[in-house]
Amino acid sequence: MKKYVLETTPLNRNTSKIETLLLGDWCNLDGENRGFKVVDYHWSDRKQLHLDYQRIFSLYEIYLKKLTISLNEIHDVEHTIDYWRIVVGPWLYYFICIVFDRYQMLFKASKKFDIKYTLEPQYNTDSWIPLDYIDFNYKFYSDEWNYYIFSEINKYTNLIDKKNSDYALFPSVLSKNDKRHWSKKIVKGLLFFLSKLTNKYLTKVLFVEIGIPQIYMYKLLFKLKTSPFSYFNRVRPKFFDINPAMRDNLNNNDICDNEFEKLLTSLISGNIPISYIEGYSQLVRESNNIFPKKTSIIVTANAYFSNEHFKTWAALQKEHGAKLWITVHGGHHGTALFNGPGKLTEDNADRFYSWGWGKYNLPSCKLSLLADVNLTRSSNQILFIPYSLSKYSNHIDSSPISSTFKNCLKMQFLFFNKLNEHGLIDNLFIRIKDSQQMWNLHYEYKKYGIKNFILSDSETILNSIKKSSLVIVTYDSTIFLETLTLNTPTCLFFNENLWEMSLLSKKHFKKFLECGILHFNENSLASHIVTYQNNYDEWWRSDVVQDSIQDFLLEFGYSSNNWQKKWFDEVNNALSNIDINTSNGIK
Repeated sequence: MKKYVLETTPLNRNTSKIETLLLGDWCNLDGENRGFKVVDYHWSDRKQLHLDYQRIFSLYEIYLKKLTISLNEIHDVEHTIDYWRIVVGPWLYYFICIVFDRYQMLFKASKKFDIKYTLEPQYNTDSWIPLDYIDFNYKFYSDEWNYYIFSEINKYTNLIDKKNSDYALFPSVLSKNDKRHWSKKIVKGLLFFLSKLTNKYLTKVLFVEIGIPQIYMYKLLFKLKTSPFSYFNRVRPKFFDINPAMRDNLNNNDICDNEFEKLLTSLISGNIPISYIEGYSQLVRESNNIFPKKTSIIVTANAYFSNEHFKTWAALQKEHGAKLWITVHGGHHGTALFNGPGKLTEDNADRFYSWGWGKYNLPSCKLSLLADVNLTRSSNQILFIPYSLSKYSNHIDSSPISSTFKNCLKMQFLFFNKLNEHGLIDNLFIRIKDSQQMWNLHYEYKKYGIKNFILSDSETILNSIKKSSLVIVTYDSTIFLETLTLNTPTCLFFNENLWEMSLLSKKHFKKFLECGILHFNENSLASHIVTYQNNYDEWWRSDVVQDSIQDFLLEFGYSSNNWQKKWFDEVNNALSNIDINTSNGIK
C-alpha cells in the first residue's frame, strides 16, 4: 500500500519525497489544484449528515448537563440547566460540531490510507483558549486555529503518527478597531449612558439587538410606557489569566461512553472560553451594571448567541420569572429540513417569533420597510449573488457544508458556460465578499473568464439590485426574501441535493419551480434567461408568479405596512397579564 504524508491544513505543507495526502479541499490555497489525492469528505453522504445532526444534539444535551454540574460547582452557584443553556449553549454546540467533524476526517483518513505521519506545529495550548464566543467565532474560521485543533485531536487519539515541525503556530488576533464615525460614537455613547441611568427603574420590556432602527424602537417604548431608553453598547469581557485548577474541575463529573466522548471532555476543559471560567464572576458583575435590575419581557434577535453580558443577565432574569422572546433574524430557518442554529434559538426561547410559519409571528421590520421601497432599475445587468461559505464546517444544517460546496461551484461554472454560449456572459455581475476565511470565489470565477465583480463593501446590496434587471440568488437566505419583498425579478439557483427543504416549504418551492423562479440545473436557468432577456418584467408580473411569491412571503417572509402596531399589540397584550411590582413572569 502506498504511503502518504497527511496535510490537515494549508499550513503544514509536505516537503518530503513521500506522496502528499490532503485531508480536505480546504488544504489548497486560492483555489489551487496541486493534483494530490484528497480524502473524501465524510458529510458528502447527506443521509449521514442528517443522522449526525441528531447525534450531535444528543451529545449537546449530555454535555450541557455535565457542564451545568461542573460550572455550578466551580462558581459556587445553583443555576438551572436552562440558565447554562443560554450562557454556554451556543459555544458548546458549535464546539461539538467542529470537534466531531475534524475527528471524523482524521479517523477516515487513518482507516482508508497508509499514512506515515503528519507534521505537528509548535504552539502554546493556553494561547488558543478564546476570551468569549466572539473570539471563538473569529478563530474557528482560520487555517491557524484548525491546524491547532487537528493537532490537539491527533495528540489525544494518536490516530496518525506525528512528526514534529519547526513551524511556530500562533493564533490570529481579533481586531478591536471601531470604524464608526465619531458623531455616531458620541450619540450611541450618550444613549448608553442614559440607558444605564434608568437601570434602577422598573423596566416592563427590554429590546436588545432586535433589528429595529432606534427611532422606531423608541416610539414603541414610549407607547408601551416603559423605560424610554434601550440602547446597550456591546462590551467585551475582560481578560483573565488561565486557571488550570478551575478547568480540571470540569472533568470531575464525567463518565464517558466511548473514545470520542473522552476526547471531547478533554478538549472542552482546554478550550471553553475564559468568560465562562476565569472571567465569569466579573462578567456577572458587569452584566448587572449594564442592564436593568428587573424586567418582565426580554426581546432579542441576535444577542442570545454572542453577547456575553446579555446572556448572563438574561439567563438570570429568566430564572427569576422573566420571559425571553427571540425573533427569527434571517431566511432558511423555516424552509430548511434541519437547522442547528435555528434549533438552538427555539430551545432557548420562551416564545420564538417567526416571520409567518411558527406558533408566534411578528412581521419583519426590515422586510416591512423594504416593501415601501420603489425600485427604478437602471441597466440590463444580471446580478449574481453566490453563497459565501467557510472552508471549514462549524455547524450543521441542510445546506452545503465545507467541501460539498465544490459541487455548487461546478454547477455555477456550467451555467457560466451556457451564458457564454448565448453571448450573455458580459451582462453578468457577481457580488462577492472578500474574505480569507471563505472559499476564494474571486479566484475561482476569474478562472472561468468572469470579468465583472462587485465587492460587497463597495456598495450596498440595494444599490446593486437597483442596477440589475434580474437577480440570481444561489442560496436559500435572507437576501432571497429581500428581493422577493422588493418585487424585483429574481431566480433562485441551487443544488436540490444540498438544500433539503422542510415539509412546509416544499409546496412553495414546487410552485417556484413551475413558474420559473427556482432552478435546479444550469440548462433550466440559462434557457429561462434567454427566453425573457428582453423583458423580465413580463414574466415576473404574471399572476402565477406574483401569487406564488405572496403565498411564500406570508409563510416565510411576513411583512406589513402596519408592523409597528402589530409589535405594540403583541407586547402590550402580554404586559397586561403582568404585575411587574410583584412578579417578573406572565401570569
